[in-house]
Amino acid sequence: MKRILFLVSSLCLSLHASAATLLPLSSAQLKQMQVQWGHLQAQQEGLSASYPAEVVLPPTQTRVVTAPQGGLITRLNVSVGDTVKQGQVIGQLSSPDLVALQSNYLQSDTQARLHEQALKRDQELFKDGIIAQRRIQETQSAYETSQALMHERKQTLKLAGMSEGQIQQLAQKRSMQNGMAIIAPISGQIMEQQQQVGARVDMAMPIYIISNPSPLWLMIQVPIAQAQQLRPGALVRLPKHNLTAKVDTVLRQLNKNNQTTQVRATISQGAEQLSVGQVVDVALVEQTAAGSFAVPRSAVARQGEQAVIFVQEAKGVAVTPVKVMLEQDQQLTVQVNLRGNETIAVQGVAALKGHWLGLGGE
Repeated sequence: MKRILFLVSSLCLSLHASAATLLPLSSAQLKQMQVQWGHLQAQQEGLSASYPAEVVLPPTQTRVVTAPQGGLITRLNVSVGDTVKQGQVIGQLSSPDLVALQSNYLQSDTQARLHEQALKRDQELFKDGIIAQRRIQETQSAYETSQALMHERKQTLKLAGMSEGQIQQLAQKRSMQNGMAIIAPISGQIMEQQQQVGARVDMAMPIYIISNPSPLWLMIQVPIAQAQQLRPGALVRLPKHNLTAKVDTVLRQLNKNNQTTQVRATISQGAEQLSVGQVVDVALVEQTAAGSFAVPRSAVARQGEQAVIFVQEAKGVAVTPVKVMLEQDQQLTVQVNLRGNETIAVQGVAALKGHWLGLGGE
């Protein structure tokens, strides 16, 4: 007998929840229940289920700062964790090799000047018919060779860390220096320091590693069915961080264990809130169906698997079933056959639910 009563009551409750039910409540009753009202918000876009993503630093945003020449590190101005700007002097290197490079450059610069003077002299002599054409051709060839050698050694000085201004000053004053600045090639943060002051280093030995943590990549594990619908430029949301990323590409390599593939998205705005290696939850932005609305979590009442909202009407409150499409922290996306200009209860929902179930139980 008890089993029959339970089945009958369950059936009544199910029928009661399948369609809108009007609760004939007066304004005084609603005020006593402390019911507060809000408006539906139409949702043009919705979010998918959450997927795990790892924060990754793009390889193009890391630089290794190496010794431009062999020598002795005499000063390091920054350490791990410090932020630097592109072109900033971050250390000093004393190098005997630099002196030799400067000497070679000055020699080639002198030779280039002499050959330039010789060329100008022979050009005048050739015009006057004093020298043969072969003589001026030889002078022209010597001049071009000396210019090529001078530019080659000038480029070597640039590779050694000297700026254009420093090289010009060297050519004018003929005064050599044995120290060179260690320059940050990009703006970013010092991630590693591999040498100390006083260390002797060879050319191209690493001293610092600098990374620029903006933008960052998100490597998202997405089921293959959803990944196949994605296109570059599609939006990805990080609900807990209130951040947005854009899809760059979908990797066509399937993980056979969980049948997911990796989607790479770039996050530019707000990337400083994340850390490389961090695992975050992300959701894909999807177009929602007609009749999708955003409502506060407090506006939705549940009875078993049924979810309802309470819509204000002239003669009371309509208990209206909804389909929950997406749950976020304090907001739900629901689908319901409403116009969108209705007013719904956002506070006092527990009291309305109790009244509804009480009526249903009569």
